[in-house]
Amino acid sequence: FMAYTNSYAFLFLLPACIVSGQLQNGMSLMLGDGAIGGEGDAAAAAARRWILLLNATAAAGQVFIFLTIHCFSSIMCTTITTTRKFVSILLSVRHFGHVFSPIQWTSVAMVFGGLYMEIVAKISGGKKKHQ
Repeated sequence: FMAYTNSYAFLFLLPACIVSGQLQNGMSLMLGDGAIGGEGDAAAAAARRWILLLNATAAAGQVFIFLTIHCFSSIMCTTITTTRKFVSILLSVRHFGHVFSPIQWTSVAMVFGGLYMEIVAKISGGKKKHQ
């Protein structure tokens, strides 16, 4: 199914890249012709390394998502994803020194409360098993 998603994204985004000029800019950077930034081969090599790293980590992430769904369940994958994103937001807020309003802290409590209740329900056998 991921092949269909990726194919759709390619077919949808390719024309957008051509119309906006991003395809030409990206190819100039990747080929190192110096049209962007004037850096030439060094910038192209760095760009290729970063794109390779980005694609490798994205592929690894897709594998872990597939394995989580396959070995556990889609709800477990959703719980892990939500928790990861939420912790990431909290760490970002702390790192950059932002301040939460009372309503935002209420939202934080609701998210963690929901996750906690889901875990407790799962442990206590509150979910009925499919026969």
